[in-house]
Amino acid sequence: MLSGIIGLIFAMLLLLNGFAALRRPLDALVERDPIGRKLLERGGEKLALYVYRIYGGAFVLLGMFVAYLSLGLLRNP
Repeated sequence: MLSGIIGLIFAMLLLLNGFAALRRPLDALVERDPIGRKLLERGGEKLALYVYRIYGGAFVLLGMFVAYLSLGLLRNP
């Protein structure tokens, strides 16, 4: 039961972070990210935005998977 609740909290955080990476403009994403700034300098705006979109999509998918597992743990104690 407790592992299901903790999993749902982690899933919510993953989903929030993933959707934030998908919806924010590039300037807001690289504001406090030194790796993102280096990527922007070396690869350009298009590559940096592409990498952030992949990152956001992966986090959304991972969050949905964790939520699915956590709900399964809550249903079958």
